[in-house]
Amino acid sequence: MKTINIFLPDSLAQVVYREVKGGGFASISEYIRNLIRENILKKEENSKFPLPIRVFKKRPLGELRREFETTGKYNKKFIDSVIKGLAQSSIYASKKP
Repeated sequence: MKTINIFLPDSLAQVVYREVKGGGFASISEYIRNLIRENILKKEENSKFPLPIRVFKKRPLGELRREFETTGKYNKKFIDSVIKGLAQSSIYASKKP
């Protein structure tokens, strides 16, 4: 993973902080990654050539849990932590109005 620094005007930074706090994002980085993914998906929909990115598609957490369990590769504690983390992510967390 790479670190990228960006500089924002104070007014735009305040908007980012507000979106992170009220939008169910764990961090500014998660918010920025989400914006980038949305932008890439929008471009990919209008492109003849798919872009080289795999985007996580939301699926029911119970279904994901069952898939982890059926592999027999992961213990319950690990599966619980993955499901808990996903539930708290911007994709699954309920958005505040």
